[in-house]
Amino acid sequence: MAKLKKKWRLFPARHQLANELSQKLNISEYIAQALINRGITNEQAADEFLSAGAEHMADPYALKGMRTAVERIIQAVEIKEKITIYGDYDVDGITACATLYKTLTRLGAIVEFYIPDRQSEGYGLNPAALHNLINTGTKLVITVDCGISASKEIAAIGDQLAIIITDHHQPPAELPVAVAIINPKQPGCLYPEKNLAGVGVAFKLCQGLWQHVYGLETQFFDYLDIVAIGTVADIVPLTGENRVLVKLGLKQLQTTDNLGIEALLEVCGLRGKVIDSGSIGFVIAPRLNAVGRVSQAAAGVELLITKDANYAHELANLLDGENLTRQNIEKSILAKAEEQLDTVDVGAVKVLVLAGEEWHSGVIGIVASRLVDKYYKPVVMISIHDGVGKGSCRSIPAFDMYTALTACSDLLTQFGGHRQAAGLSIPLPNIPLLRERLNSLAAETLSADDYVPVLTIDSILPLEEINASFLEQLASLEPYGFGNPSPVFACHNIVMKEKRLIGQQNRHLKLKLKHTAIKDVIAWNMAELSPILTCDKAIDLVFVPKFNEWQGHKNVQLIAHDVRQSPDSRTQAELNRIAPDRTCIAQVYLTLKEYNKLGQYNFSLQTIVNKISSNYNVVLSEHVLTMALTILAELHLLTKEPKEQDTFTIQLTPSPLKKLDLTNSPAFQESIKMREEYLSQYS
Repeated sequence: MAKLKKKWRLFPARHQLANELSQKLNISEYIAQALINRGITNEQAADEFLSAGAEHMADPYALKGMRTAVERIIQAVEIKEKITIYGDYDVDGITACATLYKTLTRLGAIVEFYIPDRQSEGYGLNPAALHNLINTGTKLVITVDCGISASKEIAAIGDQLAIIITDHHQPPAELPVAVAIINPKQPGCLYPEKNLAGVGVAFKLCQGLWQHVYGLETQFFDYLDIVAIGTVADIVPLTGENRVLVKLGLKQLQTTDNLGIEALLEVCGLRGKVIDSGSIGFVIAPRLNAVGRVSQAAAGVELLITKDANYAHELANLLDGENLTRQNIEKSILAKAEEQLDTVDVGAVKVLVLAGEEWHSGVIGIVASRLVDKYYKPVVMISIHDGVGKGSCRSIPAFDMYTALTACSDLLTQFGGHRQAAGLSIPLPNIPLLRERLNSLAAETLSADDYVPVLTIDSILPLEEINASFLEQLASLEPYGFGNPSPVFACHNIVMKEKRLIGQQNRHLKLKLKHTAIKDVIAWNMAELSPILTCDKAIDLVFVPKFNEWQGHKNVQLIAHDVRQSPDSRTQAELNRIAPDRTCIAQVYLTLKEYNKLGQYNFSLQTIVNKISSNYNVVLSEHVLTMALTILAELHLLTKEPKEQDTFTIQLTPSPLKKLDLTNSPAFQESIKMREEYLSQYS
């Protein structure tokens, strides 16, 4: 299948505000625009975002239930009660478990941890596991990254266990009966950061415990290297306190003394290299996740808490091997899913619902994500075992998967999740009914445009603006992730000098630019674009600029998000029938200026169209001319009044003293959007 065409969408430029922030913060106007695009529109907010230090962390005791939880845990420590941390098998749960375990151990607690088996037990608390903990002497259970929906399971235990819940998932209408619940999303919790990951909530409990024991003024920022891994992996917004946790955690990762992390970095090939959120998301987290998907997540916790260097290396190699196993299982399931898709009209199907016998339930979520990336449609992958289906769902932004599953709840045994990711259990006979209903729901709620991926662009960036200083300022916006994506820029009409395929199986494309200070463009996984790009012709690029270091040399390189040939004359003519660009607006302005100098102010639109055709050999429609006049009026460059039938009085105002920015005109921004939408189809 050819790579999906993307719709290029440019953020509205706010030139005046960007200029103000640029001067106040001494940063590039393009960096200031990127901040504005992320909702940061004043100097104080921008300064806090860029500095993002520990002083911006909130008091842990602002979390509802914190004081009660701390007092009960300290009581357990003092009377030597056995505490068990009950976690989850994903990276968030593993890191939350390790963070709390290490903290409780330092405080002198008798503590163990328990991670349920993904295959046999599934997510969250289960009665069999809780009874086993009771039988082995546990008196207090502290959940991390789970428990908020376990009302029935906790009620079944009665008073045999004291349970403290720390979680970050959306609370149900009925909360469990527990000693304390710490969840910033629960009703009545005034904590300012509602989007903490499970490991973030566990870390706040650790802060609360430390302050209780050593004084309220005591700062506790240990284990942020572990916290950063879990926070990035759980794809929570990297804004607010999450941004602080990850930024400080990434700094700790560079000099970590955690033996398990050190061993994992060595196995991953990251030792001695700069570690960013991408390193966590694409290299570290998959290895921690792999044990939870294909074997036992407890190995991930053991890696993060061990004090034995040899054992750490043994576990790191185990995780690396399990990741290879996971990749092989993933490839096998993906191939089987593609075989099923070969038998249907993928273009006509609204939601892809696929099911297979004994597909590994720990891997189908990853395969679902791969299929969403490829086809840009909601995907439900169902593994069938003993007549029961367990599914992982992934969606596109326009389709709320959780709401859709709610509408299908009569077909499901169980379901839960979020807007773009969810899980379900379903009886085998109901799978065709689920497929039919989800497709009907999508047909009712989605339009054709919803199935076109949108590439959001921060601003049009001239290549001459990119230098070492610009890239240093760009780095101040890190860490990137959900809620704070890496800024993406575009440039138009850059002449491509040469192209060649690189990498394994020639999957990637490398371009050389002509007459620019920056020569190299890398387009990962875009080899199929090579035949449609012509050398010595202009191209349009969407890109991120980065430093590239190779054999001691350091240069700026553009990492392409999309590439297209710049419009030819025929396409440009079609664009000029849709909406005006800068050149068109300039031609209209100069034509009116020529008329006004001769004392002519009254025109029909056709008169102006004819003059522009004569002067510039360009054919404009009256519709495009009207848009151009509206743009010039919004910029206060002319006045336009209706006179008599089909004629207007159009008079230019005195020339402005400073250069005007066309993007200050709402009509111009709409015009650019219309042209980009056409080009997305053309390209």
